[in-house]
Order: sequence, then C-alpha cells, then structure tokens
Amino acid sequence: MRILITGGSGFIGSHLVANLSREHNVINFDLRKPPSSDINFIQGDIRNIEDLNKIKNVDVVFHLAALVDARSSDNKTIHDVNVLGSKNVFDFAKKSNARIIFTSSAAIYGDAPVPVKEESEKKPLAEYGRSKLEDEHLLDKDKDFIVRLFNVYGLRGEGFVNIACNKIQNNEKLIINGSGSQTRDFVNVADVVSALKLGMKKTGIYNIGTGIETKILDIVKIAERVSGKKSEMQFKTGVKEIQRSCADISKIRRLNWEPRVGLEQGIRKILGEKNKIYGLNPKKTKCI
Repeated sequence: MRILITGGSGFIGSHLVANLSREHNVINFDLRKPPSSDINFIQGDIRNIEDLNKIKNVDVVFHLAALVDARSSDNKTIHDVNVLGSKNVFDFAKKSNARIIFTSSAAIYGDAPVPVKEESEKKPLAEYGRSKLEDEHLLDKDKDFIVRLFNVYGLRGEGFVNIACNKIQNNEKLIINGSGSQTRDFVNVADVVSALKLGMKKTGIYNIGTGIETKILDIVKIAERVSGKKSEMQFKTGVKEIQRSCADISKIRRLNWEPRVGLEQGIRKILGEKNKIYGLNPKKTKCI
C-alpha cells in the first residue's frame, strides 16, 4: 500500500513513519528533512497545493502536519497552516481517491467537564483548538477517520512529560504553570500510532487517551523516582490552564483498541531506564 504522511518528520509522524514503513511504501511530506532515513521524503509546505501535487498514486493519507502550539497568539499563521493547509491536503486526498486519517485534538473541547465524550460540547479556548475543529468540519465522519488526541508523550516528544524528564535529568529548574494540581490524560506515542493505524480500515471520530487523570505534580514525582534525582520547581502564576482533562475512550475500545504503555513505563523509556519497572504507583484517578 502507498501511504502519504504529512508531518512525518515531527514527533508523532516520525514514529508513524517508522512503524508503517515496515510493511508499506511510505512517503514523508514535511517542511523539515528527517535527520536520517531511508524513507521516501518530499520537502514541501501543505499551504502550497503545487507541492502536494508532486505526489502521485497514494492509497492512504495520514494528515499530521500542523502548528501545534496551543498557546500561540499568532492566529493568522495557525489558521493558514492548520485550516487552509489542511484543506489542501484533504482536497489532494479526495482527488487521489485516498482514505483520510486526521489527527485532531482534545483542545477542541476546551474546559469541558470530564470524562470528555466525543459528543461533548466543543468550546476551544484558543485558535489552535478552533482550527482543529474547523478541520473536522471539512471531513466526513462516515468516510474518514478522525482522532482527537489528548496529551501525547514519548521519545522525541516536546510536551510536559518530556520537558519534566529532561529538566530533572539535567538538574535544571522546572517551570510549572499554575499549582501543578491540574490533571491531564497522558497517552504514549506508541499507543497513538496503533490507534491511527485503525483508520486504514475504520471510519469515525474517536478520542485517543487512557481514560486516566494524572496530576502534573505526579509526573514530576514519577520522573524523580525513576531518575533518582530531585527537581527544583518554579510555579508560574497568571497562566490560564484547563484544570481537568480526561478522555472517555469507550468508543475507540469498541474497535478492540486499548492503551498498553503505562505512564511509569513510558517515563522510564524517555529517561533511558532499562531496569525492570518497579517502585512508585502514580496517583491516578479514574474520570468521574
């Protein structure tokens, strides 16, 4: 099968490229060249339809390319890349009669009560979430596959889990927005890849998380225990933070998908720990 992955040089995209290239003919379309890869790479910008038209005969399009800074105030650039660029990708896929698999975001829900279901009210707090919601409206849930990703972490990630691990390991000060008591649903990139691959045969809209809330400060505790180091934390006030975020994943479970990488296991991998998993049982609460 011939597969196009936009954003294949990014965090999730690079994991997806590595996984799918074992069995399929994969094309990585990205502005950034991958550090080293035998995968067919085409450098291009999704905002330029001519760049996309260089690609011929694809069966599946995984669309991951996007500006992902949920706090960015550059609304015009976010809209140009995430909406106009996505429309180009979707138009290209439809013209190629290719299946579309799209990575949306939990940011579309805003500060919705947890657990968040796919049909929960959508009140995005910033342009990033609004752009992802607008993208969803360009697609057909009966023909396409849309995943709403919660907080993804793992090797090469750039979110809070990775930041905390790196800061603690390097004995650097860790900045915590708010009190650190806010919760997130942290899902490992390996589980995200397995969920995305379902779109090669399935359609619909699905939350991708673990269904478990974990406090920001508990991430720090796990990373400290695994690394054997203590962190120096600085709490930053005045930053608007969603207080609770957690996915209801009952719908994706009906496709026989389950998250398989535990949070401590994932953190150990980031920190390069190869010993048998042991120790801290992180403080987690099922969504209620």
